[in-house]
Amino acid sequence: MKARNASSKVITVAVLAAILITTATLLDRTRVSAFNPQPDPPAFGMLAVTHGQTARLNVVDTMDVPPGPCREVELMFLDSEGNIRQRSVQCLMSGHAAFLDLNGNFLEQTDNRAEIRGKVHLINPPERTMTSFVATIEVFDNETGRTSFILAPPPDPDKK
Repeated sequence: MKARNASSKVITVAVLAAILITTATLLDRTRVSAFNPQPDPPAFGMLAVTHGQTARLNVVDTMDVPPGPCREVELMFLDSEGNIRQRSVQCLMSGHAAFLDLNGNFLEQTDNRAEIRGKVHLINPPERTMTSFVATIEVFDNETGRTSFILAPPPDPDKK
């Protein structure tokens, strides 16, 4: 008699576990998830600079909050092989901006152009994420200071 009670308890527990697993699987399938094509932080494609030009990576914290502790942000320029060509870690406060320059005159180039890309990384992200940061890359002429072009990452389709 005791063996039957023990085996019926095991079967009951197994059936309940199967029901819970099935329910969890069905609920997980009905949950909607979306793919965000805009990486966090903002991503830039490759661009070229030549002698006589400087690429400037800009970032601004657009969060409108009272002054508080700054956030450490890492700004980098990488070459086409992923090697860091220029790097800076800066303290960025809400509403303030920072930048990093990469002068084309000092880049090793196999032809007349150096392929680079910019990257922004928030160190030790707090409760707010990179969504409050806006980054751009500007390329300007060293002699005149005239801007050749500005790149901004594509807008996040989830933000409206």
